[in-house]
Amino acid sequence: MIYERKYDWVMIPQYHHSLLSGDISKNWGMGNLKEDNRWDDVTLAIAQHDCAWIDLDETPFWNDRAKSPYSFIDFPINLRMTFYTKGIDQLERQSPYAGLLCSMHFHSFFVESKDLAAIEFVKQEKARQNRLMEQLNLFESCSKELLHLHFLLIQFCDNLSLYLCLQEPGTPKAEEFPWFKNGFPELFPFANGRKIMAEWLDSNRVSLHPFPLASPTVVSVRTKEVPKANIQQYGIAKAYKDTKWTERTFTLV
Repeated sequence: MIYERKYDWVMIPQYHHSLLSGDISKNWGMGNLKEDNRWDDVTLAIAQHDCAWIDLDETPFWNDRAKSPYSFIDFPINLRMTFYTKGIDQLERQSPYAGLLCSMHFHSFFVESKDLAAIEFVKQEKARQNRLMEQLNLFESCSKELLHLHFLLIQFCDNLSLYLCLQEPGTPKAEEFPWFKNGFPELFPFANGRKIMAEWLDSNRVSLHPFPLASPTVVSVRTKEVPKANIQQYGIAKAYKDTKWTERTFTLV
């Protein structure tokens, strides 16, 4: 994923964002979810949901029309569907429950899409979900309820990680990335119908209210700040490869 600054592009591999999501989930503090025997499968799904991007992350692609590197938002949809399927297949082999959660997660992005590739993907993943729910005996109401909470959790951790990665640390609320200005869409029982709101306190600390974690949590992600001049001179692939890694650390309070 990327965002633009005056002299560079800040670029974070999609898989690194995925690992950050997993780190957030490990300190979840609400609903006794960690006591459930599916918890290891849940955290696996959250941390590895973008495992299919590992190869794609090695060499970024330049979008000539947008005059920017491709991101997960504008990456060609046919290729995205192919790699989403590859990642879900991989997770299902490790853990059918993790595969089910990731299938639900990606399926939710495209249920209203009119694109033919997306329509086929939705159909394919719905069939996978039905098969895995039967395999795992998840049709009882209590199992479905817990599955729904786990689904909310993977979506929330994904969104919170995006919040940390898609904008400059310390961004004022009024200037935040528009997806998150009004809170995260996931509604948890502990919050009594309220959305969880995030706000930068400074360049290292983010406030969450109501607070869903067990305690203040420190997380980090590796980034590259790729100079625009280098991209212009050498091309995106070499400029990215030659840029050194930096690490950003955040405290969630």
